Amino acid sequence: MLSKHCHNPAWTNVQSSQHTKRGLIFQGRRPLLSQPSREGACSTERLRKTPANDQSHSPLSPRAEVNEEPMGLLRRRLLLLVVVVTTCVPASQGLRCIQCESNQDCLVEECALGQDLCRTTVLREWEDAEELEVVTRGCAHKEKTNRTMSYRMGSVIVSLTETVCATNLCNRPRPGRPFPRGRYLECASCTSLDQSCERGREQSLQCRYPTEHCIEVVTLQSTERSVKDEPYTKGCGSLPGCPGTAGFHSNQTFHFLKCCNFTQCNGGPVLDLQSLPPNGFQCYSCEGNSTFGCSYEETSLIDCRGPMNQCLEATGLDVLGNRSYTVRGCATASWCQGSHVADSFQTHVNLSISCCNGSGCNRPTGGAPGPGPAHLILIASLLLTLRLWGIPLWT
Repeated sequence: MLSKHCHNPAWTNVQSSQHTKRGLIFQGRRPLLSQPSREGACSTERLRKTPANDQSHSPLSPRAEVNEEPMGLLRRRLLLLVVVVTTCVPASQGLRCIQCESNQDCLVEECALGQDLCRTTVLREWEDAEELEVVTRGCAHKEKTNRTMSYRMGSVIVSLTETVCATNLCNRPRPGRPFPRGRYLECASCTSLDQSCERGREQSLQCRYPTEHCIEVVTLQSTERSVKDEPYTKGCGSLPGCPGTAGFHSNQTFHFLKCCNFTQCNGGPVLDLQSLPPNGFQCYSCEGNSTFGCSYEETSLIDCRGPMNQCLEATGLDVLGNRSYTVRGCATASWCQGSHVADSFQTHVNLSISCCNGSGCNRPTGGAPGPGPAHLILIASLLLTLRLWGIPLWT
C-alpha cells in the first residue's frame, strides 16, 4: 500500500522501480563531485606586464616598432588580445548541478539548453509508524519555482516538495531541516490513484506549511493517448498561481487548478469540463506539428468554457531540443505563464507563448513549426510525479 502509487510513470525523475521496496530511504551519501575543470583557467602569466626596459620580452622588436605602420601595430596587438581572451574563456558555460536518484551516488551533470536551474525533489510517505523518503536531484527548466503538495490515499499521506536554485552545484546534499509537523489549514483530500475522488470518498488533511492552500487539480486528456493519467487530486499545496484558478483546454486536453483559503473549500464533486458553461468565446485548437496534430485540416474552432476566455498559442521544442510542436486552445490569463506550458507539455527549449483576447485570435498563420514526427506527450499525472510540478499550477 505504501508504494502502490509510486509506479506511476509520470514521475519523470523518480524511477518507479525504486519505490517498490519499503526500506528505500535516501541515505544522504557524500556526492562524488568532480573537481572543477582547469581547461578554462586564465593564466596570469599571459597578462603579466613586460618591463619597459626589457626588450627581450617585447612582442615587437625595436626595429619593428620603428618601421611598422600604426595600423599594423594595432592589428598585431588585437591578434594577441584575441589569443589571450580565447585562452581565458571557460571551455563550458553550462550550469552544473548534482544529479542522483534516490540513494544512489551523486554525480555532476552539465545542464542542457533551456535548463538553467538545479532542483531537489523529495517524495515522502507516511503510513502508521512507517515513513518512506525518496530524494532526486538534477537540472530543471528556468520557469520552475519552489512548490509543495500533499494528499491522502487511504491510510497513506503523500508529500511532494521541490526546491530550485541557480548557481553551480547549489543542490548538493546538505543537512536538512526536519519535516514540519505544524497543523494549519484543513482541506478535503482524495486521488484518482485509488478512485476516491471519483467515488466521492474524501478525507480530511491538515496542511503542514502556513503558506499552503486547499487545492483541486484536474488533468484530463484524450482517451486515444498512450499515457494514462490520474485525472483528479485534492489536498494541500503551495503552487504558482495560488490562490485563484488557472486552466487550459483544447479539443484533446483539460488542465485546471483551483486554490482556496478556508476550511474544506476544495470539497464536493470533482470538476468536469462539460460542467463549465460556455463563455461566448471561441479559439482555434490543436496539439502537434504541421505533419500530424496541428496541420491545417486538424485545426478547428472550439467553444471556450468557464474562466478560460483567452486564446493561447505555444510553440517550442521538446526536452531533447529536436522535435517541434504547437499547442492551441482556450486558457485563463494565468495559464499563459511559461512555467505552466513548459511543465504541462514538457517543452523547455525555444518556448514561445502568446495569448490574445477575441474569438479566433489564435488563428494559425504560417502553420505549425517545421515537419517532424508527432510529439506532444502531455504530462498529465499530477501529484504522483514530477510533472505535477508544473501544470496550471506549476517544470
